[in-house]
Amino acid sequence: MRMSNSGNNRQIRRILSIDGGGIKGTMPAAFLAGLEEDLGEPIGRYFDLIAGTSTGGIIALGLGMGRTAKELLELYEHRGPVNFGQDDANEKPPGKMRRFLRNLSANGRHAVGPKHDSAILARELKAVLNDDLIGQSQTRLVIPAWDADLRSPYIYKTAHHARLQTDYRKTALDAALSTATEPASRRS
Repeated sequence: MRMSNSGNNRQIRRILSIDGGGIKGTMPAAFLAGLEEDLGEPIGRYFDLIAGTSTGGIIALGLGMGRTAKELLELYEHRGPVNFGQDDANEKPPGKMRRFLRNLSANGRHAVGPKHDSAILARELKAVLNDDLIGQSQTRLVIPAWDADLRSPYIYKTAHHARLQTDYRKTALDAALSTATEPASRRS
């Protein structure tokens, strides 16, 4: 969707950028779902580029793959606490020691282990993203992440420029997990 400015002939580009924050992804998902309800079609179609990091990257990938914001909101509302480490729905209530270890943090990071279980997150995200490839995105994407193999930042992107031809065969699920999980090497 391209529109021209009336005073000049420059194209207007619509970019959606979504911040991270774990379960706080409920807020942008709910906001976008509300807009989507008014528009009557998936909100991702209204943007030329969608960027997001961490939970914002999950939402960006979902929107790019044609999922509705409402579908993504349901992921947060129904399984969010389990996905993002606020709840252990499959376990009995934690004892004092487990609560202590879970809450132990240093400099805002979890000192004893990851904030959430990436296996649980992977299972839930696979149900939404399936085996879709980044190259199947209906909207251009930019997803900053961490490459565990290279031990450095990596930016997943659609092939929206001739130089950007490397990620189209990577799965949206891999990108979502890379942007949403904190590597062990950065936790210490």
